[in-house]
Amino acid sequence: MAEFAVKGNNSRFKAFFDKAKRGEALNVAFLGGSITMGCHATTEENRYVNRIFSHIQSKFPKSKMTLINGGIGATTSQFGAARINDDILKYDPDLVFIEFSVNDDNNIKAFQETYESCIRRILKFKTAPACLVINNLFYDTGFNAQEIHNEAAAFYGVPAVSVRDYDWPRLQSGELKRDDLTADGLHPNDKGMEIIAMLVNNAIDEMIDEPADKPIAIPEKPLTKARYETAARFDNRNLTPTLSGFCEDKEPQRDITDVFKNGYIAEKSGAYFKMETNARIICIQWRRTINRPAPIAKVVIDGDESKAVILDANFEEDWGDLLALTTVFESDVTANHTVELTVTEQPDNNVPFYLVSVITA
Repeated sequence: MAEFAVKGNNSRFKAFFDKAKRGEALNVAFLGGSITMGCHATTEENRYVNRIFSHIQSKFPKSKMTLINGGIGATTSQFGAARINDDILKYDPDLVFIEFSVNDDNNIKAFQETYESCIRRILKFKTAPACLVINNLFYDTGFNAQEIHNEAAAFYGVPAVSVRDYDWPRLQSGELKRDDLTADGLHPNDKGMEIIAMLVNNAIDEMIDEPADKPIAIPEKPLTKARYETAARFDNRNLTPTLSGFCEDKEPQRDITDVFKNGYIAEKSGAYFKMETNARIICIQWRRTINRPAPIAKVVIDGDESKAVILDANFEEDWGDLLALTTVFESDVTANHTVELTVTEQPDNNVPFYLVSVITA
């Protein structure tokens, strides 16, 4: 049984299946957080991503398929909208799965805008990919962001499969045991991964067997402002800012999960970064670290010190450093802006301030 939270329109999936039946080479991509990355799966084969990919391959053995895993831990759809071109779309995907329902916060409406922006960028891409939304859950509370995510999915006729709607009632009744599915209440183990894949694979099988829906047009007017549809990310690979006391990090990046790369490093108070941009939204991506005491910086937009945003790199968690993403300016009007970042406090302990990137929309 498929756990469709949104049944959606199957026309793009039927087109994907037709291409697969003809033996065309196809690209299958996943965009999400640590669960998509495969955290707590014992092997790559046991990740839900690989289980779904293997199932699709088994259904269409004539097609040569390529898997693109765009999962990065502790990231939201806000970052997803900015990196979707580099991590997903540049590979010309034919099918894209989106999973951010435990990373986005259902109580923060802004995440509906960033999530919708991901959907719009996928659906409008030149390969006309099929798209499916996956709703994972916090196993101890049942909480996730599927309400705001699936409202956006339904607006575009994108199917959504809810792991929460399957797991949570069974966890409450005792049919499923929390510790059999997860060690930390968030990341599924191999059994939890198996259930995610089962539900999605059932949905795929159901769409394979059913008649094709009539294709629907992408709504010209979005559900939200969808400003992140134009999101772009700037780091030392595509930006030439004014620097004083910052140096470029030129150490090679292992893969997309090696997140503290291609940015700018400062080791002294007074270090200064400045750039110009044309945007409605400006976000700073930076490192918060468990190695305390850590530096503190401030961001000033257009010279307005009264609205300076403080970036305190002291991270109070213990699981590791955080790839933080802070919105420092927001408007509905696109205009030219100046972004200035200054390190205001630098402890004498060799813990540098790391500016990963600037994201605009």
